[in-house]
Amino acid sequence: MLLSLCPNPCLDVYYYTGALKEDDTNRVENPLLSPGGKGVNAARVIARFCDESYLALPLGGCIGRCVKELLEKEGVSAIIVNISAETRVNTILEQRAKGKHILISARGAPLTEKELEKLKETVCNCYEPEVLILGGSVPPGIRNTFYGEIVENFKGTKTKVIVDADGELLQKAVEKGPFAVKPNRYELERLVGHPLYSIEDIVKAAEAVRKWGVEVVIVSLGEFGALCLYKGGAFRVVPPKVEVKNTVGAGDSLVGGFAYAVYAGKDIPEAVQFGVACGTATVTEEGTKLCKPEKVNRLLKTTKIEKL
Repeated sequence: MLLSLCPNPCLDVYYYTGALKEDDTNRVENPLLSPGGKGVNAARVIARFCDESYLALPLGGCIGRCVKELLEKEGVSAIIVNISAETRVNTILEQRAKGKHILISARGAPLTEKELEKLKETVCNCYEPEVLILGGSVPPGIRNTFYGEIVENFKGTKTKVIVDADGELLQKAVEKGPFAVKPNRYELERLVGHPLYSIEDIVKAAEAVRKWGVEVVIVSLGEFGALCLYKGGAFRVVPPKVEVKNTVGAGDSLVGGFAYAVYAGKDIPEAVQFGVACGTATVTEEGTKLCKPEKVNRLLKTTKIEKL
């Protein structure tokens, strides 16, 4: 079983427009609606390749029902903790005339202590996943040790825990020594507490994270692929050049692809290579549609592994 946890899911509403005008009506095309959140997007990618994957998440209100229906349409098996608050909405405005987009991200409503403990209980005590993804932010008021507590719960078990988070939430999880983490460069800078100017700086920072007990450190580098450190050494995965339509969900796709490949028995370099191919395929899609398996398999052939 492969399980993804998203404590702070959302409905992504993606609009296309020319250029936004202040104090005026902005006419936009009908939006793309999709379930969102790091853990949700990772699960959406995994569901394209695997029938043994599940997504645990809290959902509430009419927005929560909409997210549930959209997940069902994509074939994502959801384990839902019902909550009293309304699930949040993220709005993305792509300005085609400027080639830029604006993300308006809601923080989300707090979970009650009972709802939070039910979510944690669902993940920690109801299942024994071989791979577990902890993805994204947590709702306001939730303790920053939440992911770390889950990592600690699976210590000494067969479960490989992958953390994709930021700030103190990531820091506290790293201190418990998860199987893998996937920061981007800026998240890694915040984790180690200083700027990273070069590949050499990133490698040293990843080495420092490994010393905290993390087996695999993957640093996503956007169009330049990803860098990885693990017990077998350091390497970089370089994707082919593609036409970038949107970068939303690319890092989440990398995590989902990596998790699936680990679950399927691939070694670490091959797993990161597959994850990068998923992320690259995602940026060629419009809005929040994420990668298509046939495109991933095609791009995988020209996604290179380079030892450092």
